[in-house]
Amino acid sequence: MIQESVDILKKFEGFSSNAYWDVNAYRIGYGSDTITNSNGTYRKVKSNDTITRSQADLDLARRIPEFERVIIRQVGSEAWNKLPDQAKAGLISFAYNYGSIAKQSLRDAIKTGNLNLIADTLVQSTLNDNQRLSASTRNALKERRQYEAELIKSASPGILQAGFFNKQTAGLLLLAVAFTIFTQKS
Repeated sequence: MIQESVDILKKFEGFSSNAYWDVNAYRIGYGSDTITNSNGTYRKVKSNDTITRSQADLDLARRIPEFERVIIRQVGSEAWNKLPDQAKAGLISFAYNYGSIAKQSLRDAIKTGNLNLIADTLVQSTLNDNQRLSASTRNALKERRQYEAELIKSASPGILQAGFFNKQTAGLLLLAVAFTIFTQKS
């Protein structure tokens, strides 16, 4: 999930070696407002900062788990852990862009675990956002939301995530395996 999140963020954020102003802070690298040092410490971006791709990669690697923790605080670990990694990557991209899962309707959709509902809500809840931005920027953001939504919709829940493998089913499966092994040895 982390590598997929990295790939999405690099695709949509692009790379800038020089600091630039964006909405409410100076940003650099892959749209980050921080610079991470090799020892793990970090600081806010200043107007005259520059960065290399490897420094930006380090910052991104630190920030993705931070955004995952933010989402977990907003929707709960139970709901988050049930989602397939591909859906998590799409939601991390959204949270990175918005700063969190800022839309209550999206948080509620995530809690259902319904991938189609999550994807549709992600797109619908943001349609009227960013009206002050240029048409090209709004279109780029709509394209990003569509990409994230498609990623979420196309995610395939694993057996554990789909809820097929609950404790009762697991117990029955283990009994069947044990019985098979026992009868083959007898």
